[in-house]
Amino acid sequence: MAYEFLKKLFGNQKDGEEPKAMTYAELEAAIDADKKIQVVDLKAGGYVAKEKLDAKITELDGVKQQLTDANDEIQSYKDMDIDGIKQKAADWEQKYNSETQKLNDKLIKQEREHQMDRYLDTVGLKSGAMYRDYVRRALEEKELKLEDGKFLGADDVMKELRENPDYKDAFVVEEPNPTGNEGGTGTEPNVGAPYFSAGTNSQTQEPKSSTFNFGFSGVRKHE
Repeated sequence: MAYEFLKKLFGNQKDGEEPKAMTYAELEAAIDADKKIQVVDLKAGGYVAKEKLDAKITELDGVKQQLTDANDEIQSYKDMDIDGIKQKAADWEQKYNSETQKLNDKLIKQEREHQMDRYLDTVGLKSGAMYRDYVRRALEEKELKLEDGKFLGADDVMKELRENPDYKDAFVVEEPNPTGNEGGTGTEPNVGAPYFSAGTNSQTQEPKSSTFNFGFSGVRKHE
């Protein structure tokens, strides 16, 4: 029966004896005295099934742990120097941007130097570092734009330097043709045309008689 757990409140009866009668006050006192018995009004919602109670206790324990962790985390933030953290983040960002810019500038400088060396190899400079450095500085001062591996306007600058008395000695001067001949009309024979030289004396004069005349006649053939 549902109320068997209440029997012990009426004491131990001998065989054949009826449970003793109890007043309301006596029953209430007996229930309060037994710490293992809890009586609630189900209609008032005072009863919770054991599995639900256990689940609720577990949930409350979990929430309590979450609150503890949250309080610890909040305290750690309170202990932090937020302004200091923000400043460090800003410093690192500035350092990153600065280092990135330095790297890009270095790469651009290396590319300009490489293309400058290639270009100076083609302009006909005299051998020697002095001439090359002299012209190089003049070209770099123009700060010409480098586009697709070429300095825009570099040829015009070279033309000006060749005509400038201060720089023209740095360039190799092409010697003009001393004969002035373009098609073989000068004093030298035209290449490809037949040419006959005058013979020497030994070729054009008759041979002279021997200085020594011994009077020998021709040898007759033996018959």
